[in-house]
Amino acid sequence: MASDRNKTISRRALMAASGSLAALAALAPASSMSAWAAGARPQQREIYLELRDRIRKPITVAVPPLSLVRGAEGEATILLEVLRNDLHHSMVFEVVDPEFYPALPPGDQAPDFPAWRRTGAEALVRGFVRREGDAVLVDFRIYDVQSGQQVIGERVTGEVPPAQAIVSNSALRRIAHAFADVAVLYYTGIPGVASTRIAYVSNRRGPKEVYLMDYDGYGDTRITNDGGLALSPALSPGGEQIAYVTYRFHDGVPNVDIAMLNKLGGVPPVIARSAGQDTSPEWSPDGSRIVFSSTMDGLRDANAEIYTMRPDGSDVQRITNSSAVDTSPTFSPNGREIAFISDRAGGLHLYKMAIDGTNLERLRVEGSQIDSPAWNPNPQISDLIAYAASEGGNSFQIFVYSLTTRQSVKLTQGYGRADSPSWSPDGRQIVFEASQGDQNHIYAIGFDGSRLRQLTREGNNQTPSWGGR
Repeated sequence: MASDRNKTISRRALMAASGSLAALAALAPASSMSAWAAGARPQQREIYLELRDRIRKPITVAVPPLSLVRGAEGEATILLEVLRNDLHHSMVFEVVDPEFYPALPPGDQAPDFPAWRRTGAEALVRGFVRREGDAVLVDFRIYDVQSGQQVIGERVTGEVPPAQAIVSNSALRRIAHAFADVAVLYYTGIPGVASTRIAYVSNRRGPKEVYLMDYDGYGDTRITNDGGLALSPALSPGGEQIAYVTYRFHDGVPNVDIAMLNKLGGVPPVIARSAGQDTSPEWSPDGSRIVFSSTMDGLRDANAEIYTMRPDGSDVQRITNSSAVDTSPTFSPNGREIAFISDRAGGLHLYKMAIDGTNLERLRVEGSQIDSPAWNPNPQISDLIAYAASEGGNSFQIFVYSLTTRQSVKLTQGYGRADSPSWSPDGRQIVFEASQGDQNHIYAIGFDGSRLRQLTREGNNQTPSWGGR
């Protein structure tokens, strides 16, 4: 554990040494935000409502079948399914049950808006699909149901060979993802995350390596072939680079370093190679710095401290200087503060400080053995910090702490172990790892505990990082 200075300095970074995790009995309900709130303690219900109000009430949207202009019937079916899922999981929209949809007029005639108002929909999506050779073109529109006015018109195209289209290939899915992100941008001012990627570690093909997948779990690709052990990937804000922890030999002696590669893979250079253990890399919001934890001098009784460096490994600056273990740092959205874990008060607690190490403050959050903090990147809710904590023994759950209310909300429920939260780039969702039987999988959940979904299905999967496009 992170407090065992002679063995490891970060439970998150060196989790590979642990055995099978306890089974995850239950997590927050996936289908009903109100059910989650109703079952919470009175204090948690108040915090839940406060969190929901911080974003805004979801917009009810109707997404009827896409209209065919020329061919592409199978493609239209897949696009519809993906788009509905994207809008639902965005935390911005609530998709109206298709059972209540009225019939659409043929061709490009205006919808019957009085009939659509009776469904409770505030917004109506229409799509017109056609195929031109290997290309699929979709004209998307969104109407304001109350006024009957079109508010968005967007054409999205992709190269989707006919032989691959009906197997839901990535290029076809990206068409729906692109429009979902446009819709979220229109209503919130912040782009959606359907086109973003998630990095994580998996052992499905032998040693633990870094993989990339789409935000919904599709299109996973191994991008490292480290030959040793890769852990704790951290996607850069733009999604082009990935810093991660690697176990390598230096002159025949094993060591823990930080490596860097681009998202297309390749041979990763080691950018932090001290005599000690270098772990827990995280990016600054502007991508100009990486914060990490290190026992820089390599002494057996050395303490882990917090450092920052440039992405090329230069200009290393030490931030903390204590007799304790300081690890798992995360930047605030403005890049001027860092939250981290320390045992300086006994046990593992959450702290925050200025980037220069001043204004140190312990945050008295719910749970014990606090681990893996992640600061929300959305300026509208930038006072939220997700973290993992024990409820007793080896049962870890995901919590969200508000710096404004000074209260914590537990997002995952029941027994088992949930860990390593990472925010979506828009701050509305959290990806995390959790045990299920004898395997570990990656899940995503709304920031208020709703809309849980499982993203991985094979192997043991750990330490997800949700990054750029």
